[in-house]
Amino acid sequence: MEVYIQMIGCHKLAVPPSLRLFVNGEFTLFNCGENMQRFLNEHKLHVVKTRNIFFTKINPETIGGLVGLLLTIDNIANSDISIYGPKPIEQIVNSFKCSFAKLKNIKLQVHEICQSVPVVLKGNVVITPIVLQEKGESDMPNQCVETMDHMEGRIAPESADTPCGETNHLREGGAVKHGSSGGSRLDNFKKRKLQGGSAQNGDNHKGGHENGEAEKKTPQNGEPSQKEDEHEGATQKDTPNGECPPSEEIPKGIQPDGELPYKVVLPSTAKNERKDKETKLEIGQVKKKFSTICYAIECPQTIGKFHVEKAKSLNIPPGKYYGMLKSGKSITLNNKVIKPEDVCDKNIDGMKALVIDLEDVADVKFLLDELTKKENFYLKNLKYIFHLSGEEIINMDNYKNFFLSLKNVKNVKCNQSSSSLKVCPFVSTASLNNFLSKLLPTIFLKYKADTPLYDLGHASADDDDGRDDGKLASTAEEGEPTGQIGNSPQMGSASGGTAAGDLNEVEKETEKDVEKDVEKDAEKDAEKDVEKDTEKDSEKDTGKDAASQTECEQGDSYLVPNPLCKFVLHPFHKVSISTDEMLRELYPNIFNSAKTSNVLKNNEDLVKPFEHFNNRATQSYLKFPSFYFLGTGCSMPSTFRNVSGIILNVEENFRIVLDFGEGSLYQLYWMSQSWLHFSKTIKSIKVVFISHAHADHHMGLYYLLHMRRLLFPHLDDPLILIPSTLKSWMNLFSELFFDKPVNVLYNEENLEVKEKVGDDDSFVFLRPFKVAHVKESYGIKIERENIGSVVYSADTRPCDNVRMFSKNCDILIHEATFDDELLNEAIHKKHSTTHEAMQISLEVQCKTLILTHFSQRYPKAPKLNKSSSSEINEIMNKTIYSFDYMCIPLNLINELPHYFSILLNLLEKIF
Repeated sequence: MEVYIQMIGCHKLAVPPSLRLFVNGEFTLFNCGENMQRFLNEHKLHVVKTRNIFFTKINPETIGGLVGLLLTIDNIANSDISIYGPKPIEQIVNSFKCSFAKLKNIKLQVHEICQSVPVVLKGNVVITPIVLQEKGESDMPNQCVETMDHMEGRIAPESADTPCGETNHLREGGAVKHGSSGGSRLDNFKKRKLQGGSAQNGDNHKGGHENGEAEKKTPQNGEPSQKEDEHEGATQKDTPNGECPPSEEIPKGIQPDGELPYKVVLPSTAKNERKDKETKLEIGQVKKKFSTICYAIECPQTIGKFHVEKAKSLNIPPGKYYGMLKSGKSITLNNKVIKPEDVCDKNIDGMKALVIDLEDVADVKFLLDELTKKENFYLKNLKYIFHLSGEEIINMDNYKNFFLSLKNVKNVKCNQSSSSLKVCPFVSTASLNNFLSKLLPTIFLKYKADTPLYDLGHASADDDDGRDDGKLASTAEEGEPTGQIGNSPQMGSASGGTAAGDLNEVEKETEKDVEKDVEKDAEKDAEKDVEKDTEKDSEKDTGKDAASQTECEQGDSYLVPNPLCKFVLHPFHKVSISTDEMLRELYPNIFNSAKTSNVLKNNEDLVKPFEHFNNRATQSYLKFPSFYFLGTGCSMPSTFRNVSGIILNVEENFRIVLDFGEGSLYQLYWMSQSWLHFSKTIKSIKVVFISHAHADHHMGLYYLLHMRRLLFPHLDDPLILIPSTLKSWMNLFSELFFDKPVNVLYNEENLEVKEKVGDDDSFVFLRPFKVAHVKESYGIKIERENIGSVVYSADTRPCDNVRMFSKNCDILIHEATFDDELLNEAIHKKHSTTHEAMQISLEVQCKTLILTHFSQRYPKAPKLNKSSSSEINEIMNKTIYSFDYMCIPLNLINELPHYFSILLNLLEKIF
């Protein structure tokens, strides 16, 4: 039996810090942040073999990928999956299962951990929780219920080895109640009928709103509500607001009919408009805090070697007696008792590993005291410690002194968010982006390595892009690590050392340390195997830059590996660090270079127009207004396309989000030209529109809000337009994770939102309208002088509302999920084909059509039917097929369809 731990995520903006434990053919995850399912599928890591998920803490960073992962597994397999974590994990799971993510095939068990009860996996691998914040602390939202549900084959009975002397509890079932704050509504929207009648007294939009006006129009002839289908793995019962039907229990603390937490609006003499100044919040800023759990992983004993010679010398006949002695049982032969130790070597205790993820410096002392008090249990035979905590935790003097002084223990730094990305986690899409950016560098933006700057106190996003002669402005003193997201940089004592972002310096200083450290550890356990792996990898590393590093870097005695590095724990003689599968490239290329070169060489007539366009585009390129296409696929992420996400950049300080699926924040990070460009973009998002409740359209929103509040805690939230089917989920999320209310307005027909842009009297108008997809599905029309009219259909069948709102519009962004041969499937799943989207474009006479939301079966784009009419061929000259990481400046949009037609032609020849 092999047991190993593999590093999966290491960067908060790519795949957040996470691990994967392999035991006996099954996998256990530790944390499940955004992009988890995409990463596992990209690297063929058997996502369906996931059996357990353990959470170290509950926040948008650690749980952001849970819904997507479960929906993906639910679509392809019948699985039993157990989830373990602190409160309120059960409440969260119950909420999304009841609202927008109905699981049909997975048998899900959720276990809230209150105390340190061991969990036994297959192969007798034991995971023991270390709960850092015990019940009774004042910052806990509720007391843990002292009940225990024993799971057959899962929970080990309490024994002398259990690290707690008292009765342990692993809680399963139940829900947590959380109170919500009171006050008056923040979103002071005014609604009125534009043509007759008075505003309805709906409870969703009462009161005044600082951001503008929401106005009601007379009903339009839109499509009737459609019965919800089972597409994309995210389904809802046909009940009001996506609530649980009466047959399903509504978790306590979830109030489907309740309002979001209120916020008191303080009186002000200023005009009633949005204030972007970072003013301190006077009231209602109560940060909720939940338990933090670390985990000890212990492998089973290795049975001592059985010596046949000794058995023969004792006249023990072969057969059952050999088996009994090997299994540790004594035998009686000829009135003589023969013990296992008479013929076997002593059993070897299994290796151990610790998973440590601390959020608060106050937890450090508690953890160190706990480990010291039970040193014999936690630290004996300890081989690896995986540090998922941020820089300000792992660089504290007492923390480093304790863990780095442990002998024969590898300290692995799993959270590398304070440095730029060293490797790209998504090889296929990056390879395609590299190719496209060579042809159209102003249109296809790609990542430029830039150290994240989380302390914006002196280098605000209002400043320039932060680059001075190629260097990033930093608030940290030279040689010190920058602050870490989510924790105060003033806390703790950080030891000096190499700056996290300077990978070349890290490599020079630590290359030799890695080999030395691995060899020293191998002397006791697996000297020959480790030396062979280390020598081979060290040879490969010679002459390569940091981006292609193939061995674990080591700085300040922490091992700093790349994702997919393996740490073998069992069997004893194979304990080692394997870098064979470790990611090594920042700009990977999976395409055949020779084939690509030949295609471009043999099609110079197609390539030449790009050179002409690029020369002109460089001079006339305008950043605003423009579109960022973050994700252009549907349902679930694939190797070449992520799920839906679009940003309309109206002005530098005003951007509108059109859907934001899981992983969209990473896509934005990859497109950003610098860290401060990325933070500027986040800060300037003023409106978020979520079209409907399918998970692939909204699961990235919550991490975006989380990150925005961490970077700009005193900034007003953007206005969030969401369907009412997400009401209970948004209520719960706001209640659990945000210290001030989320600014929500629920989509409805005849609603007009008027948002002020900048300091002048300029406005942008947003009009949601119903479309023919699932319950409460909407498209939106956006109008402003510098962008004209933009219509986003979202997911829909061709319908009257899309035709009416997009009549003579400047830009129509329409879904084209299927090609023309799959019309029946498009009808069944309430989507459109490429031909149907083009037909609507012809009918409404839009100036430019942008197709998106392609089925993941098409790596490039759906094909048009060969018998397309001359009219369709005409509209092709106005059509852009969207790709991930695509930037469309509106001043060049009329020229681009011609070049995209050439682009698709070239892609057909390459793959």
